Amino acid sequence: MPSAGWRNRASPNDERQVNEQHLEPLKRHPEGRALRAEVDLGRVARNLDRVQRASGGRQIWGVVKANAYGHGAVPVGRALAEAGAHGLAVSSLEEGLELRQGGIECPILVLGGLRPEALPAASAEGLTIAVVGPEHLAEYANLLPRHPLRLHLKLDTGMGRFGLLPSELGACLPALRRLAPWFEGVMGHFATADDPDQGFALRQRRVFEDCLAQLADAGIRPAQRHHGNSDACLRGLLGEDTHVRPGLALFGLATVAEGRELGLEPALSLVAEVARVKTVPPGTTVGYGRTFVAPQPMQIATLACGYADGYRRDLGNRAVVGFANRTFPVVGRVSMDYLTVALPLDVPLAPGDPMTLFSSDPTAPHSVERLAQALGTIPYELTCALHRRISRRYFP
Repeated sequence: MPSAGWRNRASPNDERQVNEQHLEPLKRHPEGRALRAEVDLGRVARNLDRVQRASGGRQIWGVVKANAYGHGAVPVGRALAEAGAHGLAVSSLEEGLELRQGGIECPILVLGGLRPEALPAASAEGLTIAVVGPEHLAEYANLLPRHPLRLHLKLDTGMGRFGLLPSELGACLPALRRLAPWFEGVMGHFATADDPDQGFALRQRRVFEDCLAQLADAGIRPAQRHHGNSDACLRGLLGEDTHVRPGLALFGLATVAEGRELGLEPALSLVAEVARVKTVPPGTTVGYGRTFVAPQPMQIATLACGYADGYRRDLGNRAVVGFANRTFPVVGRVSMDYLTVALPLDVPLAPGDPMTLFSSDPTAPHSVERLAQALGTIPYELTCALHRRISRRYFP
């Protein structure tokens, strides 16, 4: 006699039919959640061209760290390489390997440096490595004959993070000479390229030039030199550099007026479909903490997007979203997986309708730049926070 837990099992064909039936909604929404970042790769390519022209035609290391600032490292990296970028720059070995596994063959510079034990893996994948301090110079010199790769020496000209200090350079010259055959570049990083007062940036430039002269006197003359980030490219702080390292500008976002004047085009929009819509009477409270009370009858739309997706919790009761050529307020607290939007009763609305949370129109009140300003932060933080569980769709 069958046990109590026994139940009839469908035939394999029946199981396939049931599975196909259950998967049908996912065929319409492959991400499983009706939330997506839409990335215009044509805009990325045009931004690359604009930044290169603003940089006097210098070769570009396109920075795609942090999943290309939330835009998707492999698709964006491939688009930049095809559009003529000299190479791509990332923060870590893992990010470099992700690009190689994605089939990207152009030079890839790991900006954060590597411990000596990671050099064999980097060499096997043809990565280029920043030397960010004096700690491992001897170990690098011992390993590179067996695991060769290109190096870029980082100098700390005033950022105060990675890089050899000018005061350390003299003592390191003997070790650096041993590494000279592998040095391809020398680099620095601006701390205040966006500041209207260029005094400190110009000071960093002078420190960089002095260090380059000291290296040259020691017989170390790498072919590449680069100190400029996005804002330095846009504001003409490049000196005699051969290459530049823009990041945010490639995605059409800027923190300085020169970026808007250049016509940079934001490449990303964030879209969520309405999961549920309900009509509520006056006095209805919405969300944790009951921070919103409906002042009159209205529609409340629930969207499957929350702070776990990277949509900031403090945008609740502050941000707007775009729908039907109008904007409507985000009301109540943003929760982990959901947010709510208030609309008048006369706005036609149904589940499945798309609402734009981040607009690619830089003048819109829900553009990344405007939302960042409202939060007292920078656009980087909003796009970098976009979680990988968000589906990304790419357009040429």
